[in-house]
Amino acid sequence: MTSEFREVDPRTLIPNPNNPRTSPPNEERDRRFALNIQIVGVLQPPVVREQADGTLMIVYGHRRVRCSIMAKLKVIPVIVRSGDEKLDDLAAGSENMIREDMSLPDQWRYVDRMRREKNYTERQLCKALMVTPAYLKRLSLLAGLHPPILDAIEIDYGPDERALRVIARTPAVEQRAAWAEIWCETIADDADPAEHCMTEDEAKDFDWTEFAHALEHTQFFARDASFDDALARKHGIAWEEDLFAEGGQDNRYTVDRARYANAQRAWIETQFGEDDVFLETHEYGHPRMEDGMRRLWHAEEGPRAFYLDSRTLKVGYVFFERWTPQPGAGATMGSSAPAPKVRGDISGTGEKMIGQIRTRALHSALDAACATAEPWDLVGALLLAFCGNNIAVQGDPTGGFGEQSARDAATAALFPEGVLVRDPELLRTHTMAVLRSVANCEVSLHSGSGIAAQLLGVLFNADVQMPNMAFDEFLKTFSKAGITTAVEAEGLAAQSTGKLMRAALIAHVGEGRWVPEAAGFAQSTAAWKAKLAEDAQHAARLAAYSEDDDGDEDEEDDEPADAGDGDDVVPVEDEAAPEDANAACMSAPADTEGAGEALDAVAERLRDEFASTPEGRAHFDSHVVFVKAA
Repeated sequence: MTSEFREVDPRTLIPNPNNPRTSPPNEERDRRFALNIQIVGVLQPPVVREQADGTLMIVYGHRRVRCSIMAKLKVIPVIVRSGDEKLDDLAAGSENMIREDMSLPDQWRYVDRMRREKNYTERQLCKALMVTPAYLKRLSLLAGLHPPILDAIEIDYGPDERALRVIARTPAVEQRAAWAEIWCETIADDADPAEHCMTEDEAKDFDWTEFAHALEHTQFFARDASFDDALARKHGIAWEEDLFAEGGQDNRYTVDRARYANAQRAWIETQFGEDDVFLETHEYGHPRMEDGMRRLWHAEEGPRAFYLDSRTLKVGYVFFERWTPQPGAGATMGSSAPAPKVRGDISGTGEKMIGQIRTRALHSALDAACATAEPWDLVGALLLAFCGNNIAVQGDPTGGFGEQSARDAATAALFPEGVLVRDPELLRTHTMAVLRSVANCEVSLHSGSGIAAQLLGVLFNADVQMPNMAFDEFLKTFSKAGITTAVEAEGLAAQSTGKLMRAALIAHVGEGRWVPEAAGFAQSTAAWKAKLAEDAQHAARLAAYSEDDDGDEDEEDDEPADAGDGDDVVPVEDEAAPEDANAACMSAPADTEGAGEALDAVAERLRDEFASTPEGRAHFDSHVVFVKAA
């Protein structure tokens, strides 16, 4: 086999039909390679073979030829190969698979040496390597890693990217000291623990995350600061540049928490209005609302409560109002006659259709908010979702008879506050997936989420995702009174038949969008408030029952054994008497005074225990009948 060196026009080279690389090329990488070729030329000539007609076919080096053409080179060097053609395919594949890139430490050392020893300018290196100036500085910084850490990277047991960033930002002296502390009790007495290079077995079990945590300093970024450079100078803040952060943003930071926090507070003081206040925060960064303060979620003006996130020291504020909670009115124990049943505006079939359409709109709203939803909203949404009627938690010790479950308590007390979020992007993605899997607006006692899913729709503005519901199949589910109300709300005249009114409403809406108020999400807020009030009343009733039961037991314990008329007392004459206890009780005269009230109380308690929603109570009442014993 012989080889000949030539210089040829790359446009005349013929691609090899057996090229092992069949995947589409990466255009961005090809562009960078072409720019590199413009600077340094083709460093490794492609290998070609001369055909019978004198043309040259590429054996391997297609990308070099392609990028040379992109670089507009007139000629490039090639190696013309002759000999056995059977080896061409083997050579083409092995050339790509066996070739090994420089290790990361070698790349870092190379760039650092080019800058320090060869005196190449930053501009020259950036053009030759097609990297940014910030990336060059990062490579030099990585080259300054403690040598044993570089050795671990060489054997492919180094830290992951996050730990590597933390370690590389730490001064070499601190890296060395931390390394020595780890290995001081492991190696021989005469060896320097700071210079210990791990064996492969040691490297496999080494915890780089823990090592990085020992070196980590929390960074507070200038881009997250509300104060300006003047306040930064006034408070003595010296910014450093984060060379590992993404470009196109302000990557200055400081690790001086106290100075950063003082500058943020000084800025807040310049923003204070007459009624504004400053609040401390929980460990998760949420403002700790004081007694007599209530957060206003949708307000756009009014008193503001400023706070500093305890983790990031970012400035935040919420609108609030002063209020005094009013005690709820107690529920009466007696039962009242049921109201006469009146057919609703929309039938049960229509309610089911509303549930299905709402579910689709809710899921669309969750998808639309996935990339931008605020972490606190997501956490609040999860709390609501897990309080849905279709969610059950087995083994939960909370939520026994007459007690709130931990989830219900969190919804009532902590839903406005949220919980800790460490990675907003990851949280958004997985939270939305969980929400879509558990939340639905179906009308079902067993699988529907109930009011919680509708509140999610309010939270994520699902009303804008609702489609036009002015179609005949849905409108047929309306009663005549319901469709009359609907058309009159649109300014249309009532017709003699429901069919005519449906047709008029559909024609009126046309290509627009019509959603009845009962089908939207906004109306659920009133239902939610009513539910909370009903739950409070239910708890008050249970507490009252418990107190009454305790009082009755005390009275019975204090009553003398011979109290009452002799005819009303069942005597116990011998040890066999307990066997006849049931018969004695059955034969005793029944005290009917107050029996009806007692039965009503028992019925009310059972209804509250087994059915917590109006639909559930209706189902309960239609299947259970209480009969007073004769």
